[in-house]
Amino acid sequence: MTRYDEKLSAFLDGELSEADAREIEEALEGDPALQAELEELMAADKSARADFDAMLDEPIPFALATAIQKAPEAVSANIPDAPSNKGWLTAAVAAVALLIGGTGGYFTGASQGTQVAAAPGWLADIADYHSIYATQTRHLVEVRADEAEHIRTWLTASVGAEVRIPDLSAQGLSFQGARLLVAAGKPVAQLMYLDAQGRVVALCQIQSDTPRDGFAEQTINAFDMVSWGGNGANFVIVGDQGRGDLAEIAQAAAIDV
Repeated sequence: MTRYDEKLSAFLDGELSEADAREIEEALEGDPALQAELEELMAADKSARADFDAMLDEPIPFALATAIQKAPEAVSANIPDAPSNKGWLTAAVAAVALLIGGTGGYFTGASQGTQVAAAPGWLADIADYHSIYATQTRHLVEVRADEAEHIRTWLTASVGAEVRIPDLSAQGLSFQGARLLVAAGKPVAQLMYLDAQGRVVALCQIQSDTPRDGFAEQTINAFDMVSWGGNGANFVIVGDQGRGDLAEIAQAAAIDV
């Protein structure tokens, strides 16, 4: 067991303070074994949620639903102590309790679910977004590059830190436009660039009262990243794994932002 095991699980659940989350992010940057451990936890969490979603498609016995409706307190009290070999029943009980407990109970459960489903740290969220948007063509961006002034004004107001659009043409990248994302519960500016081969490179920015020092390289979900901080924000350049030029691109972007 590593000294980060317990914190890593809390990091995955989005339960750490900003300082503790930053400690984990910095540890991940220089520790491939820890990165692998996090990816295993993420895969297990994704698999568990998929199994739970599939289970919800199964019919719930009427007698069980009636029992829960009549005695929700007893169900709630017994769920934590349910035997491991009856995990499906525990989950079913919780699901039915939410669904038949009325509107108030449903939205309380939805709120808790959002917390549990939150991706671990802003960089992991960015990797998830990039896996989706990097495959887009017509809908690569929300606002196109020909509205650069609007992009700067819009994203600066949304993110809470000044957003600039670096000229990365010397690095073989052409600016395509921008999106507004949410990562670690905060707004993120995403500037999208294309290289000559049509590959997407994104520059993302999130407001921070404690910007990180220096540059750090890491790989998350098959995407290479170079992150740094400054001017009240943290930044990351994201591209395909093995590109080899992201450090150079990050250095150039840092000059302009």
